[in-house]
Amino acid sequence: MRMWQTKLSIPVNLQTTRNQALDGLRGVAILLVLLPHFGINYYLRQVGLNMESNIGVQLFFVLSGFLITTLLVSEKLTTGSVNIKYFYVRRCLRILPVAYLYLLVLIILNYIFTLNIPAFDFLQSFIFYKNSPLPSSYYTAQYWSLAVEVQFYLVFPALLALNPTRYFWFILSIVIVVPLFAIVSFYTTGLYNSHTSIALLAKLCRYAFWKGPTMILIGSVFAMLIFKYNLDIRWLGKPKYLSIILLLWTLVICSPRFLYHLKYIAEYISAIIFGIIILMSINSDNLLSRILRSPIMVRMGLLSYGIYIWQQLFVGNHAWHPWLKFLSPQPVWVLMLVKFVAISVIATLSFKFEQRFLKLKQKFEPENSAQ
Repeated sequence: MRMWQTKLSIPVNLQTTRNQALDGLRGVAILLVLLPHFGINYYLRQVGLNMESNIGVQLFFVLSGFLITTLLVSEKLTTGSVNIKYFYVRRCLRILPVAYLYLLVLIILNYIFTLNIPAFDFLQSFIFYKNSPLPSSYYTAQYWSLAVEVQFYLVFPALLALNPTRYFWFILSIVIVVPLFAIVSFYTTGLYNSHTSIALLAKLCRYAFWKGPTMILIGSVFAMLIFKYNLDIRWLGKPKYLSIILLLWTLVICSPRFLYHLKYIAEYISAIIFGIIILMSINSDNLLSRILRSPIMVRMGLLSYGIYIWQQLFVGNHAWHPWLKFLSPQPVWVLMLVKFVAISVIATLSFKFEQRFLKLKQKFEPENSAQ
């Protein structure tokens, strides 16, 4: 039976243009990146705790896979096809303006402050190849995740448009086989060292697990499940605090300081939990979904892309950046406060710049593809 014979309508909670709970989850994701990047671990380590910024990027990946897949499947169900050309135009208008603006500003800062960022590093950033194993400059380090996103866009949306059913089974195979092989090869040294080809395959799987599309595809699988099986887990949202507990649990199991931390296993489990939290947030009225729909979290979610791009100028526990050295005598909490104020202002201005392109993006929405 074809997939679309099992679900011929878009789920009610996904029929609106934007879902505020998902915007709020973006806000959570960027906070999970900013707090460790801006210095919170200086205080957490004093009590034996640690927060990993990677968990925020991981949430971004799962969210991205869920949202992109939802948009494409909704377009398929509404118009009968997916206009891939329009999809790529929308993605370019969403990603390129701010990404390239930051790089242009960084070129100027590189000249003024002699940051010694090589031209090849800028080239890697401009063509979104920063997830390669090549050496990387500190100030463009955040572009590795953009590279993962862009490379996902180049392959998987077209596969979905061609045959959604085969796409579903293909990505489901990837999100099962790749993580499991990465986990087995990591914890079974005999298998890893048994043959050169197996060792190479293991490296590729580990690389695809984190610096490849696997995390994004986990979000995509959850989106496909909604349309294929009308997946409804509202009953999970009835315990008011469950989604918050699940979110906090991902922070615990992904921390290297956790006594039972298991590399790859923890990340795999947390990505699946993020998918569950997404479904709980859009389907249930629980404490976390209410927090996510608050104006401040929605606003932070709207600014999250710009925040993520520009925050690299302020990363660190100390004022070692040339433009922050005047704050070097100040305690870490003052430095953190200044950074949050600065990134709020910069991200707001960046969003105003971005809105010009977002308005243009509306001309390439699915409803205009037939015109």
